[in-house]
Amino acid sequence: MYKSLLTQIIAASITLFAILPSIAAEPNKKASETDRSVRISTIEYPPLFQSKEIPGKGYGVASDLTVAAFKAVNINVTFDYIPMARSVISVVTKRHPANLGSINWFIKDQKQQHVDVVNLFNINFMLFYRKNRFPSGISYEHLSELQDFSIGNVRGSSTTPVVNNANLNLRWITALEQNFKMLNANRIDLAIGGETAGWALIKSLYPDTIDNFAVVKKPVHRVPIGLVFHKEQQKLRDQFNHGIDIILDNGVYFEILERYYGKERINQDLLTKNIIDKQTVINH
Repeated sequence: MYKSLLTQIIAASITLFAILPSIAAEPNKKASETDRSVRISTIEYPPLFQSKEIPGKGYGVASDLTVAAFKAVNINVTFDYIPMARSVISVVTKRHPANLGSINWFIKDQKQQHVDVVNLFNINFMLFYRKNRFPSGISYEHLSELQDFSIGNVRGSSTTPVVNNANLNLRWITALEQNFKMLNANRIDLAIGGETAGWALIKSLYPDTIDNFAVVKKPVHRVPIGLVFHKEQQKLRDQFNHGIDIILDNGVYFEILERYYGKERINQDLLTKNIIDKQTVINH
């Protein structure tokens, strides 16, 4: 009797151990099929990318476009907000598969050989000034004409090679907010900043004196904003590209741009070549 019972227990144990691998494998299989998420590095640069929600808009035009494109292909996005230099290294060292920012950051650091980019739109870097400093306005043909003025610029900015080549009298600072505080205090003559980001910061810092500021009409530099992928992330890049096709086709892409810029400011200068090419295909 005891021998028979022992035999049954051993047989049952063998059967259980035989089916355990398949039981364990099934949840793993399902998890891999539903694990559709990605973590991307970026920086705090309102209103392009930011961790705090803008009432009635979102988390920045670039962030919202990125989320929408990935959502269109059933991928969820989480952003890690880190400094610009670390954002570049995070992709080069494969800590993050991609960075939401600009290919120019990688070019400046001579790391472009490690990455591929899918651009979303362009931003213009402008020269901001106080009207009481230049009551008649200011204009230039070549940046080198502005060598007599003190100009604030964020260290590590995509504009670095451009302004260095012009031999400008630069005051390097660590954050855009500091740049505009120095401008407001008349410690510098001009401040370089992304056009949308600059006006958003002025509105935040000096809501009652926005009219005291103006911008030189000619951009210092035009920079594409997009998702910069490590070269080994071809599948993820292709999925993102497909997502852009979808949100261009269904109108979500332009809905997001209009939310931040208004319809009147959406023109050929704002759109990058790859977006224009995609839109041309859709329209035909």
